[in-house]
Amino acid sequence: MMHRSLHIGAFSLLAALGAIMDTAFAQDDFGGFPPARVEIAAAELREMAPVVQVPGTVVSLNDSRIAAEVSGVLIWIADVGTAVDAGEVIARMEPRLLDVELRRARANVARLEADYRYREQQLTRSEELAVSNNVSANLLDESRAQRDQALHMLTDARAQLDRAEFELSRTELRALFAGHVTERLASVGEYIDVGENVLRLVDTHRMEIALPAPIALTEFVRPGSVVTVTNGDTLRELEVRTVVPVGDAVSRMVEVRLNAADGDWIVGTPVQVSLPSDAPISTVAVPRDALVERGGQSFFYKVADDGTAEQVLAEVLATVGLWVGVAGGVDAGDRVIIRGAERLTPGQPVEIVADLPSQ
Repeated sequence: MMHRSLHIGAFSLLAALGAIMDTAFAQDDFGGFPPARVEIAAAELREMAPVVQVPGTVVSLNDSRIAAEVSGVLIWIADVGTAVDAGEVIARMEPRLLDVELRRARANVARLEADYRYREQQLTRSEELAVSNNVSANLLDESRAQRDQALHMLTDARAQLDRAEFELSRTELRALFAGHVTERLASVGEYIDVGENVLRLVDTHRMEIALPAPIALTEFVRPGSVVTVTNGDTLRELEVRTVVPVGDAVSRMVEVRLNAADGDWIVGTPVQVSLPSDAPISTVAVPRDALVERGGQSFFYKVADDGTAEQVLAEVLATVGLWVGVAGGVDAGDRVIIRGAERLTPGQPVEIVADLPSQ
């Protein structure tokens, strides 16, 4: 009985040693590490078009050189870099002479209002006397004419008063739109003539991306189309607002404008825009994050049925936004590794997780 127990114990020990050795060999194949933790996404069947890269520039919809509307000495101007709201004062001219003109205009209106009231009273008395035939028709007509003349003079004086008030208000230059002062074109103390530029104001809230595109691409680039815009490591998908239907006879280019309303652009930023250069094709696409560049080759990993990483060389057909169309090696619905692929080895076991920690 003891002999049989020893035999069973020896057999169990050998089996355990074999399992340990198998595990050791498996770990030796992949450096002794446990299964790699990865994130995945499903490959999709998408309509994609080949693209060409076109340089573009972020431009402001309002970039204005603000000019003086009255002549005078500049007494204050906003500093470069000042952020202003629409209606905010950005420069001031010396107002004293125009203030004098305004007070004179007010006094003239007051004088003519008094004269008009007197002429109105004179006409009323003449009309009362005319009822009892105590005044001639000529005197009545004369009173009415004097009253009307006084009214016209008062109307003209009120117009002059409105003009004086407006002229005085124009000694303060106000922003017609929100933005930033980017350049001072005059200095405090200078005498400025009407129409002379004082400062430059740029709208930093309403922006677009402008780019020249070959006329041949207008067949595939339409208003409302969504294109990919790259700025360094930042990638955005923006809508085409318009394709200007007038081409340059020399360059054979047309201007394309993209909506850029997210507000975090800097005017003048250079960008790269991916424009479709042909009709879209139906292809299996993988997320752009799945691609790995190594040794001059592009590839990605998908999760095989046995839970290991299967390497697939990427023959890129088209790139649209965050998706890359590839030829062969993957079907729609395949599980593609989008995070954690940089250190994988073909055939390495993987563990799928919902969200990897940031590295």
